[in-house]
Amino acid sequence: MLDVKPTLQTLVKRAETEFFPWVIESVVIEDDSQLKNMSDLLGLGKFFNNALEDARKAEKQPFLDGGKAVDDKFKPVQNRVQLAVSRLDSAVLTYHRKKKAEADALLRMQAEEQEAKRKAAEDAQIKEMLANAARQAECQETGEVFEPAPITPMPEPEELIVRPVGGTVRGNMSSTAIIEGYEYEIIDPDAVPRELCSPDLKKIKAKHKYDKLPVPGVLITPKAHTSTRLG
Repeated sequence: MLDVKPTLQTLVKRAETEFFPWVIESVVIEDDSQLKNMSDLLGLGKFFNNALEDARKAEKQPFLDGGKAVDDKFKPVQNRVQLAVSRLDSAVLTYHRKKKAEADALLRMQAEEQEAKRKAAEDAQIKEMLANAARQAECQETGEVFEPAPITPMPEPEELIVRPVGGTVRGNMSSTAIIEGYEYEIIDPDAVPRELCSPDLKKIKAKHKYDKLPVPGVLITPKAHTSTRLG
C-alpha cells in the first residue's frame, strides 16, 4: 500500500518498478490467465492514476488557497473601482448618444431645408422655362424678337452649421474612443441562412459587418463601448 500522503518521487519509483515494466505498447490477451494478470495491472494503473491525482491536488491546494487570499485582499477595492468605471462608462455613452441624436436631428433638418430650397429653385426654373417657351411661341406668331428671360440659377449647397459628433473624447490627460458596435443573439437557429450555420456567430458578425443587412434568425442590437487611455 501507498503512504497516506505519498510524494511524487515515491509514486514515480513504485510505478517504474511495479507497473510500467509490464505494460507494452500493444496489449493482447490470449488466455484467461493473461486476462487475470491484465485485470490486476489495470487495477494497479487506476490506483496509481488516482494516487497521482490526489497528490497533485494536495500539492497544488496551498497555492490555490494563497491565490484566493490574494483575490480576497484585492477584490473589495477592485469591485468599487469597477463599479465607478461602469458608472462613468455609462455616463459617457449616454451623453454621447444624446449629443449624437441632437446633431443628427439638426443635420437632418438642415438637409431637409436645403432640399426644400433646391426643389423651390427647380420649380422656379421650370416655370421660367415654360414662360420662355410660351413667349417664344407668341413671338413667332407676332414676328416680335424673342428675348428669353434669365433663368434663376440653382442655389449652391450651404455649408452645414452642425458637424457630426465625433467618436473620440479628448480630456486633459486622456483620450476616450466611443466605439460603435453590435450585440448578436441567435433567436431562431432554423431561420439562420445555411452558409452561416451551425449557426456560427463569427460568420454572422463578419457578414453583418460587411453588408450591414439584417440576418434572419438573429437579433442584432447596436451597442457602443469605450476605450480609454491616459497620456
